[in-house]
Amino acid sequence: MIWGLSFVAARMVLSTLTPILLATVRFSIASVIFAPIIIRELRRENILKLRDLVELALLGFLSISIYFWLQYTGVKYAGAGISALLVVGLIPIVTGFASIFILKENYGVQQVLGTVLGLLGVSLTAIPGLLLDKVDWLFYLGILCLLLDAACWALYSTLSRRLINRIQKPLMVTACVTVLGTLALIPMSLTSDWNLVKSLRTEQWFSILYLSLACSCAGYFLWNLALSRMEALKVTVWQYLEPIAAFIGEALIFGILPSIATLIGGTAIIVGALLTNWSRRPRG
Repeated sequence: MIWGLSFVAARMVLSTLTPILLATVRFSIASVIFAPIIIRELRRENILKLRDLVELALLGFLSISIYFWLQYTGVKYAGAGISALLVVGLIPIVTGFASIFILKENYGVQQVLGTVLGLLGVSLTAIPGLLLDKVDWLFYLGILCLLLDAACWALYSTLSRRLINRIQKPLMVTACVTVLGTLALIPMSLTSDWNLVKSLRTEQWFSILYLSLACSCAGYFLWNLALSRMEALKVTVWQYLEPIAAFIGEALIFGILPSIATLIGGTAIIVGALLTNWSRRPRG
């Protein structure tokens, strides 16, 4: 629910800030919180190898810098609910493809069916833009950004598994990825006008703090806590509450209701994602 409402919180701020500027402000605050973890490890003389630092920088660029720039662009032009739907629904499907080519994992019949359903759902979700008297190209720009967004997270998830297994310190990896990703965001944000930050209203600052503290810190803590108590598959399934939370929040705050085509397409995406997850259940 926390992560689902993050799409709504982001949309509230995007009326003032650019996508890249919002991402930079959010993760600058989160980096201040994660920095003591890195300092603590350094004091314990737990120094990372150069190879690990290079990989962490790449992961930070994929999962923080590029990922949230694309996600917030998608939220701005496609809406909070559709963004949550596409990102959450497509990540397991795209991750399946990444696992085939990078980790050489098998791709079964059930995964193929899940992928087909997911892609069908994306097509149905995009239909409302075609039914307008004038095609809304910004809407499709948002859809494209969200598709690329899911690809970035899938690639990050696939690559990070190997790194976490090697370093054996998930919290340290999370802290380094956040800080390094933020450092990459800063020069990217120079393309935006930082004076826009002065125009933020009080409720928008609360949204940014929600994104930084609740989503980047508390959300990841609860996620890791759940993973320590339950099977990964059972935890992942709960992610499909995110689009529901996003659509409810968008309806209550902005008065925007999803179309019938979006609901049908969203159902196809979620079912396809569930099939993809279930087909990856480990044998034992």
